[in-house]
Amino acid sequence: MLDRLQRIARHLLPVRQILIGLAALGSLVAGIGLFAFAGKEGDSLLMPGLLVLLWAATGLIFVDVFAHVPHPPEPSWNPMRRRIQILWRGLHWLFAAGFVLLSLMAADVSLHIAEVWLEDRSQ
Repeated sequence: MLDRLQRIARHLLPVRQILIGLAALGSLVAGIGLFAFAGKEGDSLLMPGLLVLLWAATGLIFVDVFAHVPHPPEPSWNPMRRRIQILWRGLHWLFAAGFVLLSLMAADVSLHIAEVWLEDRSQ
């Protein structure tokens, strides 16, 4: 599974600059909505800006963490190097579990923000 995540992250590596730009754009739009406008006018910019920032940051974290996953240990390596490699891969498994939780929380927050944003726009 880690190897598959690494292949996906390496495939998305050229998109990293776009994700950085989207995160900057999302924070800029959210900042403008927060500080330049008052009330519902600001919320119409703040909420989509936060969503763009959230998903761009999530994608950026994925690409940065999983682009360089350590290889499984070789039997010919000395025992200390094998243990270090096993621990390093175990840490990446922990990162994968944390990323699944982060993605689920981001989806929940996105649904909540979209619901509030659409409710405010309908009034």
